[in-house]
Amino acid sequence: MVVMKRFPILLSLLIGAFLFIGADGCSSDPNVEGAKLDLRNQDYDRALQNLETALEKDPANSEALELKGRVLSQKAFAIMDQAEHIDLIHQMVDAFTAAKNIDPLLDETVTNSMRFAYASEFTRGIQAFNRGRNDDSEFVVAARYFHTAGDIFPDSSGAFVNEAYAYMNANQPEDAIAPFEMALETGDTEPDTYRFLAGLYQTYDRVDDGIALLEDAASQFPENADVQTELLNAYQASGQIDKALESYKTAVEREPDNKLFRFNYGTLLTQIEDYPAAVAQLEKAIELDPDYSNAYYNLGAAYINMAVDVNDQVRSLDEALSAERGDLSRDQISEREATINALVDERREIFDSAIAPLETAKSLFESAGEDATGVCMALYQSYVQTDELDKARSVEECAGYSDTGE
Repeated sequence: MVVMKRFPILLSLLIGAFLFIGADGCSSDPNVEGAKLDLRNQDYDRALQNLETALEKDPANSEALELKGRVLSQKAFAIMDQAEHIDLIHQMVDAFTAAKNIDPLLDETVTNSMRFAYASEFTRGIQAFNRGRNDDSEFVVAARYFHTAGDIFPDSSGAFVNEAYAYMNANQPEDAIAPFEMALETGDTEPDTYRFLAGLYQTYDRVDDGIALLEDAASQFPENADVQTELLNAYQASGQIDKALESYKTAVEREPDNKLFRFNYGTLLTQIEDYPAAVAQLEKAIELDPDYSNAYYNLGAAYINMAVDVNDQVRSLDEALSAERGDLSRDQISEREATINALVDERREIFDSAIAPLETAKSLFESAGEDATGVCMALYQSYVQTDELDKARSVEECAGYSDTGE
């Protein structure tokens, strides 16, 4: 899967103005008191040694554990090596978690410290992400920082969704699946999160998971055209034509002036050979946007497919007449020939109906600098079938037939 654009970072920090309340009162343990002094002097290793001594004497010393968490936090953010930094952050989380589990009164103090660490980690992710604009390898660095921010606050959807975006920008889309999943599990409500994850599921052979996710998104965001369109496309790509038809019908009824829904519905109706209904939808799409080149093209294609079906009937009836002519009366032969001739006239009329939208499509494609080869091939066929041979010759080169003798 090739990532075609930079995915934006979402600046959703769980921070504001924090009041930090440290357990810096007098302690009965001299090692804890020593660690406080070491922390003020930024001698993190000595502080940790003192705290380990205190915890060896009393593993349930919540004050020592809370202080250990703060020491580890400050040491982590003084270190640039990412692997060592992340290891220290994990140790910090363990220490803070143990402290508040032993003493619930420390919950607010620990939460404030964790919020500060989360904000600082998220900021490191942002900085690395921004560096990625000049060095793609920095996107992976950013992803790791965002992941660690999620380790600090596992309920933070913002950390996980930005981790996913970082992996997408690093051209490691498969690694984005798990953080996108975590983002949704932790309450992310952005339609794009559903869309990107569903697209990854489909890319990595999890089509059913992708459809289920888009169905969930479609029920949550019924007015979101991108989500609805991707669900319809997923149904179509997976061969669930009945579901696709029903969904397109519902989408068109809900948003009758949505040209894309009309176009997609008409195109799908063409595929199932319901040509009159397809023509109606495509004509409505053109009415909504008179410069909708693809709608003109598909309208012409719908007429051509309809004409080809009539041609198949002509061929079958002609073959049957040739095989059975000796056993038929003159009146029976005349009746069959009349039926064939009527179908031949109908075929010509349908091909003629294809010409106007195809000519418009050709003009719009060429004005936009787009490749009109397919349109010209369809026009060539329609001109030939309606005996407009001069016009057919005029599009030979555009259709790619000028050097083939066709």
